Amino acid sequence: TYKILDNYYYKTTITNIAEHNFGYSQWQKAWDQADINSCKLMSDIHWRLDQELTTFVVASEFASGDMKPEKEISSTDKKNEAVSSNIVPYHKLFSFADSTDCVLMVIGVITAIGSGIAMPLQTLIFGELIDTFGGNQDNKTIVHQVSKVSLKYVYLALGTGAAAFFHVVCWMVSGERQAARIRSLYLKTILRQEVGYFDLESKSGDVVERMSGDTVIIQDAMGEKVGKFIQLTSTFFGGFAIAFSQGWLLSLVLLSAIPPLVMSAAFMTVLMAKLMSRGQAAYSVGAAVVEQTISSIRTVASFTGEKQAIANYEKSLAKAYRAGVQEGLVSGLGAG
Repeated sequence: TYKILDNYYYKTTITNIAEHNFGYSQWQKAWDQADINSCKLMSDIHWRLDQELTTFVVASEFASGDMKPEKEISSTDKKNEAVSSNIVPYHKLFSFADSTDCVLMVIGVITAIGSGIAMPLQTLIFGELIDTFGGNQDNKTIVHQVSKVSLKYVYLALGTGAAAFFHVVCWMVSGERQAARIRSLYLKTILRQEVGYFDLESKSGDVVERMSGDTVIIQDAMGEKVGKFIQLTSTFFGGFAIAFSQGWLLSLVLLSAIPPLVMSAAFMTVLMAKLMSRGQAAYSVGAAVVEQTISSIRTVASFTGEKQAIANYEKSLAKAYRAGVQEGLVSGLGAG
């Protein structure tokens, strides 16, 4: 205000001097410059008042509980966001693998196939063991035959143990290496962006939670579970091959149980993915609440907003807990 009054006095002085010493054009230029200075000062004062008012309103809303940890998204926005979001193909998860990871994954695939085929082979050896007791043989012959079959069991157990060990180790090491590389590139990409343009909605708590939570899920998707999937797939097809080679008619009868199992597994997988995503979103909201509260703890304490922050955090934890319980229920029903 003092600066505006001084500027007004400056304009009056310019008018008096211009009337006596200068022409009309020079007087008009000086007057216009004084108007520009006054407008700049008024604009600066209005901007500062708006900033102070905004800070006060945000703090008041936080204290009263009206402010949400993140903005409400309408159903239309959710639909648009769902449509605009790109689903990454599964093979794109392995884009960060180097030559060492590729070698580990190849070894993991081979050993997982061997570990999976060992399960149906066990049934053949068990059948030979039963046949040794069915013939009319003396005790020495039976002991000799049982010893031969038992050695086959030992060899199969050693091979299965080695294959299972190597396929788990290779896939876990490869998944850990790729997940660490993804975390490093994720943080590097975030720090490289223009903060004033991109950092409008996301909070630092979201970034930390994404790095620690989402990368673990990605690691599970391209780590030990891949080897487990290959192992079970080889067991499935290996069992069919051995079954049809030993008795095709009985195998056709047992095939009637396959469609219900496949349908229940597919339904369980879809529900598990939705519930896992819901729980991850709830944890992200809770992390944002904690980050906002801790970073603005003085404002929260001055407006006695601790209870409101705790209530918001408990709501997010309750949502995550319900999602976890439902996920366990679906998993149990699907396995049953």
